[in-house]
Amino acid sequence: MRYEYTITKEGAEAEIMKAMSWKKFFKSLLLKYPKFNGSCTYINKKGNVQVRIFREGKRFHGGGGSI
Repeated sequence: MRYEYTITKEGAEAEIMKAMSWKKFFKSLLLKYPKFNGSCTYINKKGNVQVRIFREGKRFHGGGGSI
């Protein structure tokens, strides 16, 4: 596999999943954990560390906005 993704569930140990692309990883993650809460870390093809945060099975962008 091309990429290793480190999955960290809220309040749990880290787990490593492997996939050929972000899209394929995302699909397999949601099949395994449909309401996933936590973060995913990986190194992209340019060597930069990427962190993605999930809430209730959807990507969380963390936008502020007005209340």
